[in-house]
Amino acid sequence: MLTEECSRDELVQRLASKRDRNAAIRALVGGLTCTELRSVHVDDVTIDALARGLADRSPVVRWWCVQLLDHVPDQRAIHLIVPLLDDPVARVRRNALHALGCAACKPTADICLSPETRARIRELADSDRNGKVRDEASRLLA
Repeated sequence: MLTEECSRDELVQRLASKRDRNAAIRALVGGLTCTELRSVHVDDVTIDALARGLADRSPVVRWWCVQLLDHVPDQRAIHLIVPLLDDPVARVRRNALHALGCAACKPTADICLSPETRARIRELADSDRNGKVRDEASRLLA
């Protein structure tokens, strides 16, 4: 069981462990299910830890950090996720695309994507080497 003694950065690292992941998610954001995640409030310390996790060498950690930031109705989360559109791992790119446009995951968010981000999404829809990434980008643009 995870305790409050774990730093946020340690909790982010535990996202890579199937055994520790659910407890780490609850400790980081206070919820686990989609319903719970839609109503969590994430403090600045946690957002900063998740932001550092987006640059982790583990694609599992990066994916889960995107997943958690997807539920943060804060424009900072959107800005943090945008660079993951260029992640070397297709699954991470696809999750980043989802997070940038899913109003259901963050119903109170005012999602505003820059023209540069929209152009990058168009590039992914047209020419990403992974079909699932192209499909997700196309859905986001629709």
